[in-house]
Amino acid sequence: MSFLAQTTTTTGVNFPTIVFTLAVWSATVFALIALAMPDQTPEQRARIKAVATSGAGAALFFSIWATQTQAANAAGGAPGGELLEQHSWLSSFPFPSTYHLDADGLGLGLLLLVSVVFFCASLAAWRNDRRVKLLSFCMLILETAFLGVLVAYDWLLFLFFWSLPVAPVYLLVRGFGRGHRARAASRYAIASLLTTALLILVAGLITVQGNLRAFDMGTLPTLPGTGQAVCFWLTAAAFLLAMAVVPVHSALLDLEEDSTGALAAVFGAVLPTMGAYGLLHVTLGFFPIAVNYSLFFAALAVVTVLWSGVMALRADDLRRLIGHAGNVLMGLVLLGVAGHTTISLTGATYILIARGLAVALLMLAASAIQERTRRIRISQLGGLAWQAPHLAAFWGVGILTASGIPLLGGFFGELLLFTGAFPAHRWTTVVVLGGTLLLAGVLLWTAQRVFAGAEHEGFSRVRDLGVLEITYLGILAAVSLFFGILPAHFDTLFMNGATNILYPLSAG
Repeated sequence: MSFLAQTTTTTGVNFPTIVFTLAVWSATVFALIALAMPDQTPEQRARIKAVATSGAGAALFFSIWATQTQAANAAGGAPGGELLEQHSWLSSFPFPSTYHLDADGLGLGLLLLVSVVFFCASLAAWRNDRRVKLLSFCMLILETAFLGVLVAYDWLLFLFFWSLPVAPVYLLVRGFGRGHRARAASRYAIASLLTTALLILVAGLITVQGNLRAFDMGTLPTLPGTGQAVCFWLTAAAFLLAMAVVPVHSALLDLEEDSTGALAAVFGAVLPTMGAYGLLHVTLGFFPIAVNYSLFFAALAVVTVLWSGVMALRADDLRRLIGHAGNVLMGLVLLGVAGHTTISLTGATYILIARGLAVALLMLAASAIQERTRRIRISQLGGLAWQAPHLAAFWGVGILTASGIPLLGGFFGELLLFTGAFPAHRWTTVVVLGGTLLLAGVLLWTAQRVFAGAEHEGFSRVRDLGVLEITYLGILAAVSLFFGILPAHFDTLFMNGATNILYPLSAG
């Protein structure tokens, strides 16, 4: 148990629980330090990179601390535990708001995922020497925003963190993107602002019409009449748009395709994950009426998996392929929502983590391929395994994680997901399973085209991965392997989180 979560009895002094605060705001502290530093010389820029990596590392440290503290607790995974933070904030308002930070098993698992991805992205960003201060500042603020979404239990806090990424993402894409970066940044900003507007409307309806008369998210609201149905559909629309499921997936694909490697890894792995968290935590957890619309989520899962699988088969751009693969895995999460069981939602949590690790790993590997060959088209690549065996090995780990192969992160999640969803949606489960097999075949075929075959004449001088690249790709691969070999370490944590979503204690 963390000393930050205990009460000292020897002196009679009560130490406040601040683990979540440290996890969320440590990145911002380092961002402000980086902003105040000069960046005129290579040495100064290197110091800024070191500060950025330290900020991401601090957030990772406290995220591991919080997750491990609750994973070691048999009752961990339900909100209101020893890490709860709640302090009076805006008490004089007609509808009071508090500084309320907490997390269930789903939030804790994703807290770990987000902090790992950002730490690896900060290492990958060491290769960048353009606008180092802007990149470091925006990335750290972005990490604060995403971690804040996962632990905010007050509507004002949640909306603040949810809307915070708009400006950093826009600046990062415009400043470091390629191709149609202006269009990609604008489309993301419009979609993000639309989701924020929908959620503001929901927060207003819950606060004004609900039984709480406050912005607190720790207690379920009781909405009269059709209010629950209206809020359900508004939140579902907002979070499905953020998840980038078919047919609202093109904006995210453009963002991934027109961003650099480290940014594409963050955008592809984390942005849709925030939408999935909102769908599970808010739409399912706050509105029991969701069980009546399981067929809607099942149909959306089928459409997303099949369409994205076919598009992956046709894709000739590596980043586009990875984006479609991520959408297929997001379709599995929708199947978990449709299953509406503790087992299926536990499986969806594992899938979200495996998806984030696989997408980040593949995006960073694709960036390494493009940097070495000056090509991103699959049809123009081949035989790279001869010159870059380590790169081929990490690509293999990424595609096997996405395919749900045993001993890697995705297998246990798919096992639970299909087991939990099959009783309620048998044919849908079979079709979605077929779509995942299609994706696995496409990914293996792509690996064969890119890495296997005879040595490519134009790639004879392609170098293998360096120490830095092996480090951040190795971290992602190791975390995926850990979740594959020891899934039981988080089983109780995620199961308690799923139980709280479907049967919250505050509902009783």
